[in-house]
Amino acid sequence: MRRKHGQTSRPFEKPAWQCYHAAAMSAFEYDSRHEREFRRIPRDLIRARELLRDLVWKDLRARYRYAVMGFLWAVLEPLAFTLILAFVFSVLLADKAGFAALKDGPPFTVMFLCGLIFWQYTSAALTSATFSLVISPNLIKKVHFTREVVPLAAIAVPLVNLAIGVLLLLTMHLLLGGSLSLALAWLPLVFSIQFALTAGLALLFSCGHVIYRDVGNMVNVALMFGFYASPVFYPLDKVLTTNLLPGWAVKLYLLNPMAELLHAYRQILFEQRFPDVSLLLWPAALAAVFVLAGAWLFRRHAPTFSDYL
Repeated sequence: MRRKHGQTSRPFEKPAWQCYHAAAMSAFEYDSRHEREFRRIPRDLIRARELLRDLVWKDLRARYRYAVMGFLWAVLEPLAFTLILAFVFSVLLADKAGFAALKDGPPFTVMFLCGLIFWQYTSAALTSATFSLVISPNLIKKVHFTREVVPLAAIAVPLVNLAIGVLLLLTMHLLLGGSLSLALAWLPLVFSIQFALTAGLALLFSCGHVIYRDVGNMVNVALMFGFYASPVFYPLDKVLTTNLLPGWAVKLYLLNPMAELLHAYRQILFEQRFPDVSLLLWPAALAAVFVLAGAWLFRRHAPTFSDYL
C-alpha cells in the first residue's frame, strides 16, 4: 500500500480495550461459571494485580502527560485552596465564625490542611470510582476480567496526590514552628481504615451507578454536604463543646466516620500521640461492613454490567 506524500509511517494503535484484553488474558483464565462467587474475590484480585497496576499507570499518564507542570499541580491545588480559606476564616470572618479561639492550638493553615488533604482523597477517589465503569464501556463489554479492579484502580490513583499532600503538610507544620514525633507511625493505621472505607463505598457506588445513573448525582451532592459536615476547616471539639446543637444533633453528626478519622489525624500530628480508640472503633466497623457489602453486591451484579452499558 502506497503512502501519500507527507504521511509518516506509524504502527497501528490498538484501542485501549484490546490492550487490556491481552493483559487480562495473560493474567489468568476467568471462568464465567464462577464470576458470581463471593469467596473468589481475594484470589481473583491477586491474579489480576498486573491489570490493576496497568490501569493505575494509564490513568496517571493520561492525567499528567500534557501538563507542563506535571505533578506540581498536586501541590499547588491544595496549597492555593488552603491559603484562600485560611485568609477568609482566620482574617475576614475570624470573629463571626468563632475561629479566634483557635489561636491557642496549631496554626489554622496547618490545621485546615490536615483535614483537607485526607478529605480530598476520599472525595476524589469516590467521584472517580463512581463513574469508572460507565466511562469504560468498551473495556467492560469486550474484555472478560475481574471487574473489581476498575473502581479499585480509580481509588488508587489519588494516592499520589495524597502522598504529595502529606509531604506538604509536614513541611508547613515544621516551617510554622511545629515538631514531629514517633506518633506519625500510627498514621498508616488510621489511613488503612479510611482506605478500606473508601474501597467499600467505591464498590457500592460504582455498581449502583451502572444500574441507576442517579447514583452519581447523589454521590456528588453527598460529598459537597460531607465537606461541611466533616471537621475539615474546623476542629471536632467545636462541635462537641458548642451549645448551639442539641445532643441528638451531635450524635447524628458523629455518625459520619470522616469526623472521627480527621480528628484522629490531628491528634497524631498536633498532640503527638495515639488517637483515642473511641475515634477508630466506629469508622473501622463501618469500613468492614461497607467492604463486605460492596464486594458482595458488586460480585453479584458484575456479570450483568454489559447489559446496562
